Amino acid sequence: MPVRMRFAFYGEAQIDRTLERFELGAQDASPAWEKMAESFLRAERRQFKSEGAYASGGWAPLSPRYAAWKATHYPGKPILRRTDDLWRSLTTGPAIRYISAHQMILGSDVEYGKYHQRGGPNLPRRRPIELPESLRREWVKILQRFLATGRV
Repeated sequence: MPVRMRFAFYGEAQIDRTLERFELGAQDASPAWEKMAESFLRAERRQFKSEGAYASGGWAPLSPRYAAWKATHYPGKPILRRTDDLWRSLTTGPAIRYISAHQMILGSDVEYGKYHQRGGPNLPRRRPIELPESLRREWVKILQRFLATGRV
C-alpha cells in the first residue's frame, strides 16, 4: 500500500503526493514530521518577512485608503502583521500543531487567516501559507528517506 502525504490549509491542498513502494505500516514517522514542522516554521518566517515574495510572488499592496489608515494607527506594521496574531500563530508555534506516528497537522487558529488565504470580493488574495515547490520536494525527500532508512 502506498503512503500519501497531504498538506492543506483551510481545505486548499498545498501538497498531495503518493509515495509508491513504501508502506508506513506500524512505523512511527514522527521524527520525519518533526523535521518537516521545523522547515514549515522557517518557510513561514520567510513568507512573512518577504511579504509573500518567498513563495507567492509577493502579496498585493494595501489599498491607498487602508494603507493611510494603517500607517496612522499601526505605524511601521507590514502587510498581514497589523496585530501580529496571524504571523505569531504561523511562525512561533505553530498555533495548531499535532504530530503522531502517522500524521502531522500544522496550522493557525486565527479565524481571519482563511480570508487572506482565499481572498474575496473586497480582499485580495494574500496567501500566508504557500509552500514553494522546493519545499514540497524537500518534504517528499524527508519522508522517502525516513521510510527507506528509518532516519531523517
